[in-house]
Amino acid sequence: MVRVLNGGATVSADRTERVIRAVKELDYVTNGVAAGLSRGRTGLLGLLVSDIANPFTAQAARGLEDEAVRRNYQVLISSSDFDPGREAQILKSFARRTVDAVALMSTGEAAEGVQRLIRNGIPTVLIDRRPPDVLSVPLVRTDSLSAARDAVRHLIALGHTDLGMISGPPGMATAAQRLAGFRAACTEAGLRVRPECVREGFLGSEGGHRAMLEILDLPVRPTAVFSFNNMLAVGALGALRERGVHLPEDLSMITFDDTDLFPFIDPPLTAIAQPAYEIGSAAGKLLFDELDGIAGPAAGRDVVLPTELRVRRSCAQVTATRAADRIQ
Repeated sequence: MVRVLNGGATVSADRTERVIRAVKELDYVTNGVAAGLSRGRTGLLGLLVSDIANPFTAQAARGLEDEAVRRNYQVLISSSDFDPGREAQILKSFARRTVDAVALMSTGEAAEGVQRLIRNGIPTVLIDRRPPDVLSVPLVRTDSLSAARDAVRHLIALGHTDLGMISGPPGMATAAQRLAGFRAACTEAGLRVRPECVREGFLGSEGGHRAMLEILDLPVRPTAVFSFNNMLAVGALGALRERGVHLPEDLSMITFDDTDLFPFIDPPLTAIAQPAYEIGSAAGKLLFDELDGIAGPAAGRDVVLPTELRVRRSCAQVTATRAADRIQ
């Protein structure tokens, strides 16, 4: 029966017909894991993310999963919840060959775990960010620095000269890149960034909420704020609502990472859109190219996909009256 179902050997037409009829009558389902193991494959891809609740992460996971399904693979998704210790445990499990290949969205402290995967011959690709000291693994990403700079340029073009930012954790590569883009736009416009206007928001809506409250409590608050990502932006919007601060009349705001929600809030939020689904799909293609021997490890290669600044109604031109009002 196994030879008939796998198509790996010559079997008479009569016997083939009898086997197929029996399979249909018994509703027999082959054990894909066992079949894969017999070929040295598990039929599983491992995906390790920081927070599966983040819309960007969920879309990237969907892109990877759809690519896997096309290859008759399944995806085992694990979330580190931004805990480096938990991340290390999950990577150690993956390294024991429980999966055939790994896609990783790291907290930033995964160098040892990634090196273990490589030593065990497990194809690995990074998504969104590269941990320090991990140079030999391909990365699928967008250009965070350039996209952040373009977003801040938009605010400056509207007349904003006193800008704030809710940044991500300093150990995260994308946080450093987006902060660098924020500063680069201000520097090229000859603007000084007040240190107190840049607030570190630990990832999640609570971090954004706290960081925005700190900005609103400044004796002189900025006229516009740039948020590191969508989850921080959600918390920041809650803080604005609590304090009765209105976009864009009292403050302009832009965030990195658009979501399906942002066009429909009041006012719709201007955001940088990343092609999250395509990022996950591209990561899957890199893994399968290596698994299938189409290409060797793309050591250190970055696949950079474009972003889009989606201008909505959360930003407005600065007027002399508004600039004076913020000091009162």
